[in-house]
Amino acid sequence: MACPYKPGSSAATPQQHQQQPTVDENAIVPIPQPPPHWFTRNLPEMDPAFPVSSFWRLAPIYGDIFKLDLITRTSIVISSWELVNEVMNESRFEKSTNGPLKELRVLLGDGLFSANGSEENWGKAHRVLMPVFGPLAIKKMFPQMQDMISQLVLKFDRMGPEHEINPSDDFTRLAFDMIGLCGFGYRFNSFYRDEIHPFAQQMSLALIEAGKRANRTAVENYVRIKSAEELHNNVNLMWALCDELVAERKRNPKPEARDILNTMLNVTDPLTGEKLSDENIRFNMVTLLVAGHETTSGTLSFLFYYLLKNPWAFHKAQQEVDRVVGDGVFKPEHLTQLKYIEACVRETMRVQGPIGVINLKPLTNTVIGGKYRVTTDDVITCNIQGLHHDRRVWGDDADVFRPERMMDGGFENMPPNAWKPFGNGARGCIGRFFAEQEMIMATTMLLQRFQFTMVDPSYDLRMKATLTVKPVGFMMRATRRPGKSMMVGIADGLQADDKAGHETVGKSLEKSGTGQSLLILYSSNAGTCKYFAEDLETAARDRGFNVTIKTMDEGIEQLSKNVPVAIITPSYEGKPADNARKFVAWLEAGRPDSLKDVPYAVFGSGNSEWATTFHRIPKLVDDVMTKLGGKRFIPTKLVDMKEDLNGPWEDWRDELLAFFGGKSQSSAATAAELEVTVAKPEMVDILAGGQISTGLVKVNKQIAGPEVGSAKKHMEIELPSDVTYEPGDYLVVLPTNPVDLVRRAASRFGLNLDDMVTVKGTSKGFLTSGGPSTVIEILGARVELGTPASKRQVEAIAKTASGTDSHKLQALTSSADAFKAEVIDKRVSLLDLLEDHPSAQLPFAAYLDMLRPLTPRQYSISSSPLTTSPEQPVVASLTYDVHAAPARSGHGRRFHGVASTYLSTHGAGSRIRCFVRRSNTGFHLPNDLTTPIIMVAAGTGLAPMRGFVQQRACVVAGSGSTAAAAAALGPALLYFGCRDYERDFLYADELRAWEGQGVVQVRAAFSRRGPPSVDGHQEYKYTHERMWEEREEIRDLFRRGAKIFVCGSASKLAKSTNEVAMRIWREAFPDKTQQDAQEWLEGIREVRYVSDVFD
Repeated sequence: MACPYKPGSSAATPQQHQQQPTVDENAIVPIPQPPPHWFTRNLPEMDPAFPVSSFWRLAPIYGDIFKLDLITRTSIVISSWELVNEVMNESRFEKSTNGPLKELRVLLGDGLFSANGSEENWGKAHRVLMPVFGPLAIKKMFPQMQDMISQLVLKFDRMGPEHEINPSDDFTRLAFDMIGLCGFGYRFNSFYRDEIHPFAQQMSLALIEAGKRANRTAVENYVRIKSAEELHNNVNLMWALCDELVAERKRNPKPEARDILNTMLNVTDPLTGEKLSDENIRFNMVTLLVAGHETTSGTLSFLFYYLLKNPWAFHKAQQEVDRVVGDGVFKPEHLTQLKYIEACVRETMRVQGPIGVINLKPLTNTVIGGKYRVTTDDVITCNIQGLHHDRRVWGDDADVFRPERMMDGGFENMPPNAWKPFGNGARGCIGRFFAEQEMIMATTMLLQRFQFTMVDPSYDLRMKATLTVKPVGFMMRATRRPGKSMMVGIADGLQADDKAGHETVGKSLEKSGTGQSLLILYSSNAGTCKYFAEDLETAARDRGFNVTIKTMDEGIEQLSKNVPVAIITPSYEGKPADNARKFVAWLEAGRPDSLKDVPYAVFGSGNSEWATTFHRIPKLVDDVMTKLGGKRFIPTKLVDMKEDLNGPWEDWRDELLAFFGGKSQSSAATAAELEVTVAKPEMVDILAGGQISTGLVKVNKQIAGPEVGSAKKHMEIELPSDVTYEPGDYLVVLPTNPVDLVRRAASRFGLNLDDMVTVKGTSKGFLTSGGPSTVIEILGARVELGTPASKRQVEAIAKTASGTDSHKLQALTSSADAFKAEVIDKRVSLLDLLEDHPSAQLPFAAYLDMLRPLTPRQYSISSSPLTTSPEQPVVASLTYDVHAAPARSGHGRRFHGVASTYLSTHGAGSRIRCFVRRSNTGFHLPNDLTTPIIMVAAGTGLAPMRGFVQQRACVVAGSGSTAAAAAALGPALLYFGCRDYERDFLYADELRAWEGQGVVQVRAAFSRRGPPSVDGHQEYKYTHERMWEEREEIRDLFRRGAKIFVCGSASKLAKSTNEVAMRIWREAFPDKTQQDAQEWLEGIREVRYVSDVFD
């Protein structure tokens, strides 16, 4: 069969096929370029460990095209569909084998991937192998593929639901073994090894070194003698295995085998009549193993990440599998019916595929884009991420994982060359059909059997690079679905066996026969609802209940009508906690009566500052459970995080337990079950680090004093090398309690700070984990000491007090109004009560059991990562208030904010415990920097706005022509409210400088003292006043697509900004009502009007 590919056969528009476009010499402009260094030119811009990430970082700064002088080559990086579509014309451009591919020739020789198009061996191998990689030939490999995927399925099942799966590792084993079996009839048996096969290890090391060599100077490569020796040793070992496989097949021919090795050995090239040489067979065997296993394993890893991050898509995919395959064996005829699975694979390769670039070179000196001159010496690097996220092609949701865009003609009707995960034309991936069939089969067989959850539900995608790109740090768990046998979906397996092996949690609880069963499902980001779940678990076990506790995501398909379920969940800005997203999506996708007669109860928390989404998730869970047939057995309880949490929680907990005949239990009684022993300290090793990352403080300085409010500080933190962020993201800080507060608590119970504490008799992991701990560690780093006491807790303390103290404590709980006025509003803590009533003899064990876990605090990042040079760790800055004031509880005490005190006491050189959390409200700059933005902030609410403006300033600074670059940006208005123009106008000089560069227009308002009036210019006290006066400009920008960002006090700034926005809208639509205005505002939230508020 002749090679079906001819030069110019790629999907290009007709006008592309002209050899050279007409050039207007007057239109030629220089290609933007980062400022080069004297000796290393643009090499410092490149991350040698992750080169493609450098293109991703630079593209937003320099635009659709920019140039890099990498000493040994000039790379022209293009990121738009318009430019990529032009260079995909094979009559003008061909594949470039410079850069990493040039370095890989030491391993791959003139194999299909690394050969130049003019090399004779490339043409021979291409013509010989094309038929064996056609769709029909690949379909005949279905049994071998099913065999190999079954090994992966059985491994996941064998390891059990608690096993932490590294998808990159296991999918690499799968793809590697798949090529070995289907390609060469060889079993690497990777699933029966603790370590991956030596060949794969050697390959990985070779790929990493080749990538590094491509981004080093020739001098550096020359002196790295040991690295070169290791590379050649690994290459020789890989070649040796391939040569042995070829020799073995020659010694023992398998004429019946329809694998790739037989084809390479026995089929002659139809053009030359020659067979492939043994050397070229070796090169192509390695090529197939390298290219095939890297791309497939990377795509599958990304696919499962996106499915778990978008649980509605996960459930839709699983429903398709259940409908098409059911519990039967996957068959070839099912492949064409799995349209949604196929769309998920294609969308994954668009949003984040394993291939970062396509490198091309012009056949002659030419012009692209009508104005950029390129030569035959240039490498044109097509930035695939830029292409696949071009909003001009994919729309405003280009960054969103939405498989539906690939269905119902969407894939077939996309513009030519808009989707390029498999390369281009004749040099495109020969194994495309092989990879697509393997990925669809693997996804289907895994979803048929398992529910998957992330080990860390808050994980956000981080990546690493070898030849391709893969996730790093992504871990998941697999639990066999209820009713699925151990051999479900396995060819020739016994489909009816072992169904009891994986039943619902509810079923296993039903069979326990040891008292009332109870399933507790919780979700939590900050830890509060997890604490409540553990508290309920302890209380229920004490009453003889048979209890199972799981996250909500682990509760999917686990509910039973014979086992009551208690669901404890918060609402974060109207969204589920990270470990409840799949559960909520599963509920929403549920069929009527799918939860018929399941008894349930819901406890929900939320923050009333988010008025429009207050308690949205617990209400949704309650409502959908009912619609699906569930039976609520006690009323739902909803609490406000700003008010008393413990009191309502204790009431609901005891009501739930009493419903099943359990007795009410006071806090004091609960505490009696907790056992605490105190001992003198022993010598211990103190280890650095912890569960979260550690940041290095570089700067911590005061930028506003306490004269007109809280003092304000600016902190800069160097993040770990693998961590980055976007402006608008948060830095989550895990603080410790102020030392003075810890000393107060220890003193009240007569403890030394270095006494050892051992906690037993409770399910509260934050108290028991780690074994014995010092008093300062328990009180300083594990519990909240300043939380207001609950009514139950006050009553428990009163029972241990005598005389006047007892009467005073009882008076505090005599009425709801008295309790709110004297305890909640004054934020009186347990420690305050014990100090103010010295006769109270509450045991230390009871005190500990009443405390909630210490929760992380999040701060908006106030910087842009672009300020950090590429070769340095990323630095993030925080802008924060230092909260210190007389305590509302009186008695001469002072209040010190836990997190702000923790931050303010850490100087340069010290370390803080922190991690980056992405904003989940769309609080990020538009990808299109021409989109206007309107920012409204007050006080330290300026933090994310400073990050936005700094990002824009970096883009301008990196574009060479500052004035032209600033003019190309969309307008940016910053309405900033502060008290005094001299004392708390934060970053005033910086903002004025950026304003002078055209990056932002600052519209300040000063509530107490503004600058002296100039020419009668009106000064404004509040941002909303100024916005109203300038409403025509705001309205015009909004009509031009502006996005509005609000950050500050929920009760003041956010409220007034909401009101003025609705007022401006109603002026333009005078026939509309206030209700209409509210509906309009809600309709644009998180899309065009995004707020991040606090109090």
